[in-house]
Amino acid sequence: MRIKELARRPESGLPALGKSRCGVEDRQPRPGSDVRAEAEERRILGFDGLRAVAFLMVFVSHKVPNPRTEALGSAGVWLFFVLSGFLIVRILAAARTRIEAGMASPMDSLRVFYRNRFARIVPVYYVFLLVLYATPLGRPLNLGDDAFKLSTWLYGTNFYVERNGWGTELGHLWSLAVEQQFYLLFAPAALVLPRRHLGTLYGVLIGASVLMHAALWWAGAWLVSFDVDTLTNLGLIALGGLAGLRTTPLPGRLRCDAAMAGALALFVALPLLAGETGRWVLFGRLSGILAALLLLQIGQSPGSRAVALLDSAWLRRIGVISYGAYLFHVPLHAEQVLAALGLHLAAPRSVTLALDLSLTLLLAEASWRLLESPARRILRAPARAARRPALIHPL
Repeated sequence: MRIKELARRPESGLPALGKSRCGVEDRQPRPGSDVRAEAEERRILGFDGLRAVAFLMVFVSHKVPNPRTEALGSAGVWLFFVLSGFLIVRILAAARTRIEAGMASPMDSLRVFYRNRFARIVPVYYVFLLVLYATPLGRPLNLGDDAFKLSTWLYGTNFYVERNGWGTELGHLWSLAVEQQFYLLFAPAALVLPRRHLGTLYGVLIGASVLMHAALWWAGAWLVSFDVDTLTNLGLIALGGLAGLRTTPLPGRLRCDAAMAGALALFVALPLLAGETGRWVLFGRLSGILAALLLLQIGQSPGSRAVALLDSAWLRRIGVISYGAYLFHVPLHAEQVLAALGLHLAAPRSVTLALDLSLTLLLAEASWRLLESPARRILRAPARAARRPALIHPL
């Protein structure tokens, strides 16, 4: 009976994150809001703000490149990976609970998972590539050779970069390739194995990531391999997944505002203090432990002042549109845009940096409103009433 109850309320078997503000009941949905969409997303207060922090770290690394900011950008990408693992495991764990209750089949759950991931990620990604590769907008940019372009279409950018190095203005797409590879490899296993083995599966991925670091070190691989290899980064996604499965509350001293502010400040400061990029690429992923702790702190302290700051309107909005902003920010140069409009700007770097950020966020906002959000509404799998339990027990 317990599994059937969990299947009707899938999130009740997961850590109760972001569902109340220190004992205060959740706010009721706003009049006219999409109740089903709100129930599905279960937005955790502060997580959008953390996405915004991760994006800004990456943005600075690409627009003001030097060893310290490059290390900062790597940490920003790693924070995205840990966040992704935290959230995805909760979706898969809830789906597996329904499977074990006979409310769904593994194949049906996998289809729904892939359809929803497709709706969120793929449309804007391919529109972005099509605009750059097939229109005059991409002509001033270094978009790589035909092999590189093929790798971007197939979500294999990290494989190309690992073999050939960076050298294009779309090299940042490697991280999206790693995430798609994670979905392809991990989701089927997570939906077939019993739910109680999810933690073990994530532990195996972390172990494989450690072994891959050691193998690359032993082989004398260049630093780019450590940076973009699939297995070296899957460990970060798995680390976030382990945090997402945790049901035990953190000690109170770790959930206070000072502890959260300290964890975030330390996470941002470590890459800046590391100085030398190579050292950070080799050992910096240990900071993923700090990122996972930060997610637990935020998720378990929704009423704190630190979470309220992360959930402030401007940070939250940047987090919501951060996927589009991440896609667009590298090839978007304000000076080129203004020159195309006949405006030749001679301004300090701080001004052009602010313009780059403003244009990136404006384009990301337009993308969210005109493409990403409509695509999600149209392409997502429809919500269906739970089926009656099957007579034959599922896997």
